[in-house]
Amino acid sequence: MLHGDLWGGNILVDEDQISGLIDPACYYGDREVDLAMLGLFDQPPAAFYDACGLEEGWQERQPVYRLWPLLVHVRLFGGAYHQQAGACLDMLGF
Repeated sequence: MLHGDLWGGNILVDEDQISGLIDPACYYGDREVDLAMLGLFDQPPAAFYDACGLEEGWQERQPVYRLWPLLVHVRLFGGAYHQQAGACLDMLGF
């Protein structure tokens, strides 16, 4: 089950512990999708990703999973999101 809109503003932290998640748009999918969304707006440390036990190649799949939220942001907000979406397409060879 995915949060669906995972970014730092939707993660509640109490001291050094995650105490909750808010504003979910839940659906079932690959957990790498939530990590891609989180990586769009926040930069968790490498130790965070190491603790997730991700399958080999996860970093190469991130542009695919980031493209949809970036396209939504292009539509809603324009601006720099055009460049980020273009960069994802470039990484994917389009």
